[in-house]
Amino acid sequence: MTFKGSWHKLSGSYTLPFYLIGIIFYFTGSLQGTAEAFKFTNLVWHFTDFTVAHSHLTMYGIICFMLWGFIYTVVPRLTGKEPPQITVGAHFWLALIGLLFYTFPLMYGSTLRGLMWMEGTKSFIESVELMAPYWLWRAIGGSLMWLSHILFAYNFYVMVKRKKR
Repeated sequence: MTFKGSWHKLSGSYTLPFYLIGIIFYFTGSLQGTAEAFKFTNLVWHFTDFTVAHSHLTMYGIICFMLWGFIYTVVPRLTGKEPPQITVGAHFWLALIGLLFYTFPLMYGSTLRGLMWMEGTKSFIESVELMAPYWLWRAIGGSLMWLSHILFAYNFYVMVKRKKR
């Protein structure tokens, strides 16, 4: 209810999107963790890359986005220097799109892989071959996330650099 009547403020702030995504991934990760606890889904997902996707969705999606929001809120107040909004926006979108490209293909592919294992008619190497395109998407997503970290480092540098006298 915090955003009730205030959604318009989201477009004018470069910190609110980070907080909002952190909150969304908190609930998403919690629901996903609960789903993983059921016997059938645990049998399907447990030894697959679904665990990797879930970990990144929760740890990166919650911790990193919240931490970036905190840093973008506090550091400008301490230093009096704002980062360029265009690079903060690029940081946000690269991190978000990268995380989605990283996690969703892994979750989908891992579900197919787990079901393949439970079926028992295919060899292990066939399940590895099945995952190849999903691992490619994971690499693309990870690369976008890495680029977002470079932008964050630049933004942080801009906020804390000292002026020459």
